[in-house]
Amino acid sequence: MPIVPTVQGRQVESRGVQTGGFQTFNQPNITDALVNVGNQAIGVFGQAKQQADLALTQDATQRLYAVGSGLMDDPKEGLMTLQGKNAIGQAPGYIQKFDNEMQTIAGTLPESARNVFLKHAQQQRIQFATQAERYELGQRRQYESGQQDGYLSLQAQQAISNPQLFNQSALNARASIMAYGQAHGQSPEEIESNWVQWRESAGQKATEAAFANVYQQLLGPGGKISVTDSPDQSQLFSAMIWQESGGNQYAKDGSPLVSPKGAVGAAQVMESTGPEAASLAGVPWDRDKWLNDPRYNMQLGQAYFSAQMKKYDNNPVLAVAAYNAGPSAVDGWIKQIGDPRTGQVSNAQFAAAIPFEETRNYVANVTGSAGAIPGNATMESLTNLPSWNAMNAANKSQMMSRMTGLYDMQASSGRVALQSRMQDDLAQLEAGKTVPPISAHEWIAVMPLQATPVERMQLEKTYQQYRQAMSLQPVYQSIVKGNSQQGLAAIQSIQPQQGEPDYKYKSELYASAVSKFQQVHDARESDPGTWLQQYSPVVQSAFQEYQNNQVTGEYLISRIQAEKDRLGIRSKSVLPASIVDGISAKVDSGNMNFSDLKGIIAGFGRYGDSVVAQLQPKTKAAVRVATAINDANAADTLFTIRNVKTEELKKNSGEQAKGVDAAWNSLIAAASPTFSLQRQGGAETLADINEQGKRLAYYYMASGEDAQAATEKAYKKMIGDHYTVNNTWRMPNSLGLKENNVTDGLSNIVNGLKVDDIGSRSLFYNPAMTPEQNAANNLAQIQNSAEWVTDENEQGVYLTVNGTPILDQHGSPIRVSFADASKSGIAKPSSTGAVLNWMGEKRKVTPPSEFYTPNVNATMSDAFRVLQGQDATSPLPQKEADNTSNTLRDALNTLGGK
Repeated sequence: MPIVPTVQGRQVESRGVQTGGFQTFNQPNITDALVNVGNQAIGVFGQAKQQADLALTQDATQRLYAVGSGLMDDPKEGLMTLQGKNAIGQAPGYIQKFDNEMQTIAGTLPESARNVFLKHAQQQRIQFATQAERYELGQRRQYESGQQDGYLSLQAQQAISNPQLFNQSALNARASIMAYGQAHGQSPEEIESNWVQWRESAGQKATEAAFANVYQQLLGPGGKISVTDSPDQSQLFSAMIWQESGGNQYAKDGSPLVSPKGAVGAAQVMESTGPEAASLAGVPWDRDKWLNDPRYNMQLGQAYFSAQMKKYDNNPVLAVAAYNAGPSAVDGWIKQIGDPRTGQVSNAQFAAAIPFEETRNYVANVTGSAGAIPGNATMESLTNLPSWNAMNAANKSQMMSRMTGLYDMQASSGRVALQSRMQDDLAQLEAGKTVPPISAHEWIAVMPLQATPVERMQLEKTYQQYRQAMSLQPVYQSIVKGNSQQGLAAIQSIQPQQGEPDYKYKSELYASAVSKFQQVHDARESDPGTWLQQYSPVVQSAFQEYQNNQVTGEYLISRIQAEKDRLGIRSKSVLPASIVDGISAKVDSGNMNFSDLKGIIAGFGRYGDSVVAQLQPKTKAAVRVATAINDANAADTLFTIRNVKTEELKKNSGEQAKGVDAAWNSLIAAASPTFSLQRQGGAETLADINEQGKRLAYYYMASGEDAQAATEKAYKKMIGDHYTVNNTWRMPNSLGLKENNVTDGLSNIVNGLKVDDIGSRSLFYNPAMTPEQNAANNLAQIQNSAEWVTDENEQGVYLTVNGTPILDQHGSPIRVSFADASKSGIAKPSSTGAVLNWMGEKRKVTPPSEFYTPNVNATMSDAFRVLQGQDATSPLPQKEADNTSNTLRDALNTLGGK
């Protein structure tokens, strides 16, 4: 801050000069005037110099102040930028820099101002040096404190990472705490307090780290719960601590935990038992520790239980019961129930017969769950940790409670794991695979340690239901892996007889097996490809290769068909529904042309028609018809216009479109019964054909054809040119068979039916008649009213009467293929059929001189007899003509009216 200068000494007062006017005479003394002027000038110059020195001193002081601030605070090179170890020993150097700058600044001042500046600078130096030294001291102490904290933290971390090294880490930490305290003037009490604080904190963290490792091993990812068949004493005692107190030494209010009967602490030791237990443990009886020290309390309980194990020859049931009810009570029960050590009764029988409900449940819970407590999670393993004694009593009690709580978490986790395994086992069972079942011991070990009898009964019921299902493994394997006959045989093998032991239980098993059989049968028949993809290794392998483009679709279906044949699956589906749905979605998307679809179908080789049959129900009517008709041009057209609305097609074909309905109905009339009478989907197929036939006619009309011509063209392409229609059946012309041969064959088959060929209840059944009479009546009715209806594959016909299929003696519909019917017709033709066959044969043209032979004449005569409705005769022996008559000529003349 600038200092306002002050002036000491003589001051000159300014006055006004009074004169009487200017006069040329009477002048003042000149010497006096000069003296007065000199004195005034000297006073003015001295005052100015004083003011200049003061300004220079003030400026120098400000400059030195800025130097000190820079040496301390400069963000790049200031002393305060040095932290911790880097600041130690740096204060003298910065003070020297301050001194140097001070002398430099002083050298720029005149002597008159320098002395004043140096007096002020000395005060500034003292302030700067104090500040620098204090900062260095603070950084030194901070560094030492950090080093100490880091060292103690390192020792604690070593104890946490390896709890077994806790004692060594504690010794290192104690030595460091004492040395640091003594070096910094701490009192012995402060040093001891710091040591206790570190020990308890590190002990708790190290114990928690050990607990976390156990938790991770048991319940973390990849954790495994193993169950021992015979739990040792440590496992039993740990289960008892959880059952007795949950591992708590104190109640919720912080006071010692006391039961209604007076048992105290984690091990619930009675005061009357305390001195005896202390003697067994080899420690003096201490009532205060019994109340407040969980480690001491557990020592008593463990020693007392060890004595019971020794007394009862390490029998867990007797020793646990004695800990809860007392050895005198157990001795009495042994006399009453029997001694499990000698084999009079089993451990389970003894435990179930204990008369005290509390003890009975206690023994069941402890002995049942102890086997699942891992060796590294017992109370003994916890109290044996080197860090255990470093904790205070409250933390010990808390850690015991957490460890025992881990048992229940483990049991709960174990139940979840086993229940998940049960579901997996049942899924494997459903797939017919062999599964090692969960043992009763494994299930009991994960029961809640404090489960009530009702809860235990419910859990045991769950396990029994699981075991019941798993006992069906052999039957399920036969059902899933075998055919229907093998599955039924396996089911029949377990059918119980009335009155045999466990009849109700066995009946439930039998009902489950029957239900499984029906479920498998239905799944196989509804979607065999998907079922086999899930349960057949053969199909699974083929499907994987098919997805990897290693094999063709034809190979995949061949494997599916082979498995279908092996298992007796009757469904005609040859692909998993998911594949067919995928193809259907592509077809319906509108982005596929007919050649693409044919390419997909061709990829399945000889099974293409089967794929089409499976695809058709999932697609539009246009696609169903396009994939069914034999005319490639019409099929492509129908597929191309599949997404065009019918109304648009009508509009494009003009006014004559109205004539399509009548023309189509007239043309389709003869073929309609061959569709509508079909057993499966006939009516739906006829509806599709009618709709798509008219749509095709509308399309042709758009090119200029009239309604009649367009409809006839559509009909021929869809039906007329590709089928032979005969009353109630139609036959594809692609089979290359003659209609008359098939007709004669079907007639032969009907006429050749015998009573034994038809079931007595096939069609006409009269309860008043005997089975023989019913069969004869059936045969007569069938032969008089038989109708043949084309089958679903158009490869043959079913025998029906008035639309009802005729069954054979096995209950199956009577079916005849067109090929077999044709063979029968050729072997035994009707009269008309014989002529038509003869006329259809290709014969060698003979010269006239050889034509008129008696044998040829006889053959032609037979032909005309047939035409006139007479029977043909056998050919006459060939002989020379003995007259000039000619049979053929005479017959022709007769027909000509001569």
